[in-house]
Amino acid sequence: MKKLLLLTFFGFFGLQVMAQEAGTKTKEMYTVSATETILSWGNVEATGLETANIARFTPFINFGQQLHVDFSEKSGFYTGLTVRNVGIITDLNDSVRLKQRVYTLGIPVALKAGDMAGNLFAAGFEAEFAINYKQKVFVNDEKSKSNIWFSDRTNIFLPSVFAEVKSKYGNYIRFKYYLTDFLQEGNQKVNVEGVDFNPTKSTMMYVSVGYMIRNRDFVKK
Repeated sequence: MKKLLLLTFFGFFGLQVMAQEAGTKTKEMYTVSATETILSWGNVEATGLETANIARFTPFINFGQQLHVDFSEKSGFYTGLTVRNVGIITDLNDSVRLKQRVYTLGIPVALKAGDMAGNLFAAGFEAEFAINYKQKVFVNDEKSKSNIWFSDRTNIFLPSVFAEVKSKYGNYIRFKYYLTDFLQEGNQKVNVEGVDFNPTKSTMMYVSVGYMIRNRDFVKK
């Protein structure tokens, strides 16, 4: 079902872009630096636990370098490389809170429509790879933490779809939804007596605001 929705969405978006190709033809290629402040949340369900999910605010480190190609004044696409801090916060019971986050490397591919020099809309797909995992467990006032490279507690490959609106001043707002569970079932370790955390569902999504600034022009016609 998800694949059908994605194909339908991108097919419709592609038709919209083609419909806007009339007018003066231009072609530009340039790089863009982008920052992002993220408000993420999840829906975690676990066997035998009444879990509650808390929104997570992440102002750093979320940074990307993008390569943009504008086919005309009304359409284009971009790709690039991002470093992103994403995760979820889950209350396992009244006294145990679990914070889990990963740093990811991502490769986005997005189509753009609107005014390439002004306000525009973009939507696309991003392949993210979790490279560093950090976990904090709070039991009342006591905290324990662990930091693991390429951990098996989360999925290494985290594909997502996103949509964003950018103003002519470079500010943008983005919504992203991850297509796979964030956590690996059966691989969680909280080391709290009497608490067995085995997530059966761990969807994740976020809303973010950020800023893009154009760096260097490679092609301009």
